[in-house]
Amino acid sequence: MADSPFLSVIRVWAAMAWADGAIADAEAQALRRLIAAAELTDDERAAAGRFLEQRVELDTADVSSLSEDARRGIYRAACRMAAVDRDVAASERNLLDRLRGHLGLAAEVARDIEGGIPGL
Repeated sequence: MADSPFLSVIRVWAAMAWADGAIADAEAQALRRLIAAAELTDDERAAAGRFLEQRVELDTADVSSLSEDARRGIYRAACRMAAVDRDVAASERNLLDRLRGHLGLAAEVARDIEGGIPGL
């Protein structure tokens, strides 16, 4: 069964948090806030909670049904997630590049979004 759009977004952000091999406290707190605020069923909320316990890969997130604005928002939030612990690891940078492609965003759009994220 495909994820709901909300769970797909959370999956992308979790993949970003896991990109360097571990979730920092600030990343975990941000994900918990997102999960608490998202419109999820109980089963989806439980699945999202597991994203904090087990590594999530970008390739498992389906974003094909999301609008251009939603995909830009996902990228913006992923950039913030990468910079939340004030240390953007090479693996996080690599995942941002992969995410840009996964979302179908032009390089100039990604650069514009990144320019608005402190620490990136």
